[in-house]
Amino acid sequence: MKAGDSQVGLVFCACWNDHIALKWQKCGIFVALLVSFLSLALLLPYITMIAKKLLPAFLPLVSDAGGYPPCSGIFAICLIFAAFFSMILFPILYESIKHRNIHDWKFIKLANKGALIVITISFFGLIITACNPVGFTDVPNKFEWVMTVLGEHGVGASMIFIGVGLYQFFVGALWWYLPDASKTDRYIKLGFMGVYIILFLLTVYPLPAMVLEELGPHPFDFARMKKVSYDLPRVYSVSHMICSICEYAVCILSLINIALLYKDLQKVSLRVVLRHKSCTTEAEEPAPSIKLKTIS
Repeated sequence: MKAGDSQVGLVFCACWNDHIALKWQKCGIFVALLVSFLSLALLLPYITMIAKKLLPAFLPLVSDAGGYPPCSGIFAICLIFAAFFSMILFPILYESIKHRNIHDWKFIKLANKGALIVITISFFGLIITACNPVGFTDVPNKFEWVMTVLGEHGVGASMIFIGVGLYQFFVGALWWYLPDASKTDRYIKLGFMGVYIILFLLTVYPLPAMVLEELGPHPFDFARMKKVSYDLPRVYSVSHMICSICEYAVCILSLINIALLYKDLQKVSLRVVLRHKSCTTEAEEPAPSIKLKTIS
């Protein structure tokens, strides 16, 4: 079959019938799915790691627990699904907050856009982290591991935690000024902000110290790195333990914070309609168009 170039609207409708529509009466299901997959990303790799005796059971980093196969596969699948549902959930929340801004305050508009931007950075970080398991040590030497695996994984992890931390501050500001937000919700958001600040301060020194421990006594001696192989540590230092505890704390707090959105999203309904552009009226916005190219 051949078709010439033409501009047409979406063709998923018969004009004499109802338009095809995807409907969710309560969008809290997306919160439940996101929290479920993020929880599984924490639990399943850790349980598998213990069962396979890959690393010491007492608090390895989240990325270390999901670093080796088969843990890395489970970890990646859960993170990819979490990123997928994040791409659905947070734009819905963004539109919901726009609707709740009944006074049309500019501060709420800016904070809402900022929240969407930083959480988008965070869930793209989930994808990058899933694609670069830190336990992949099948590389020629430590230098290659640092420059490829650790570097890309570190970028993804930084996107996740920086995005999540900034998102908490934007959400705290939003809930403080939203007219219909309760005092309880506002003070809960402020409490989360305080805990995030404390956890950040706790890792100011241990995190760089842990990274330097991973790189070795001469972190810029690249010639030495090219002569040795690398494996994840089996004995954890004090800095490593502090970072691990803070990392799990941030993950658990983030899960609780997302779960608290369930009540608000249960009040939101979503309806996506697919229709041909000829079905629109002058009062309606035109349907999105797609371009058909020659099909052979």
